[in-house]
Amino acid sequence: MMNGMNGTNMAAGMPVPTPAGHQAELNYIYGMVEELSRQLAENRRVTEDIVNGLGRVRNRARAQGVSNSQVIENAADDINGQEQNIDALVSLLTESLEKAKFSRDANAKLLSQYANAMANLLRQFHEYKTKHVSDVAAWHRSYRKQLADARDENARLREQIWQMQAHAGRANESLREYRRKYDEDEGRWNKLVDEKAHRQELRFWKRMAMPELDDDDPYWSDDDDIIDPAEKQRLHELDLKAAQEQLDSQAEDSDGQGPPPQLPLPGMGIGMGMMGGIPMQREDSGASHGVPALPPRPSSAASSTGSTGQ
Repeated sequence: MMNGMNGTNMAAGMPVPTPAGHQAELNYIYGMVEELSRQLAENRRVTEDIVNGLGRVRNRARAQGVSNSQVIENAADDINGQEQNIDALVSLLTESLEKAKFSRDANAKLLSQYANAMANLLRQFHEYKTKHVSDVAAWHRSYRKQLADARDENARLREQIWQMQAHAGRANESLREYRRKYDEDEGRWNKLVDEKAHRQELRFWKRMAMPELDDDDPYWSDDDDIIDPAEKQRLHELDLKAAQEQLDSQAEDSDGQGPPPQLPLPGMGIGMGMMGGIPMQREDSGASHGVPALPPRPSSAASSTGSTGQ
């Protein structure tokens, strides 16, 4: 039965693992079959003993010269004594045979259920494999499509970046060319210098005409020459530092002889000398000819970047 089952249901020849419960059932069935085989061998041995006993009785009757009926009568007591043991043995053998038949039927039913379960398992496995392969193929197609789209987008963006860099390079080159030509325009620089000199000279003559105005009056500053308070403070500190350095150099030259010179006021003398001087400045000797003393130059003029021609 096992060979027939293997030849019919396991024709594919695919090795499959045996479940633990099924193996235990098979071991139990094999044990029962072995027990039945031992009982059948015992029955065969008992039957052979009976046949041998009958042969010995017949041989003894033949040797003694008695008839079969007499032999049977003489052996009736022994046979009747063994009858109960034979009935018990037959009952035991019958019970064992019924158990073996029941086990055989149960084993056949179990094997049928096992074959059906394996068929369902194989069918489900093939369905799962088909679905899994189709899902993986669809995922790979989607991934390759997304990767191709990302590469196209990356190439497009890189192209745009290259175009932007090329445009930016051309724009920078144009700006540099414009700046170079703008800076190299000599007429523009001459015009700026002349305008600055004219404004400074105009402020100088205005100060001579209006000495009542203070030095820091906004009137002395043009729109392009207004300096915030922080810049004025910085320029004042620079003037003080330059004056102190000049005093130190004069003290070193005189080797300590004579009184130390006085520090000039901020916005006068030192600062104006460093920034280019005053336009049309007179010498101090002119005071002997009756020329009035010039007013101090405004601090805004000291910060001007114009040229007076000196």
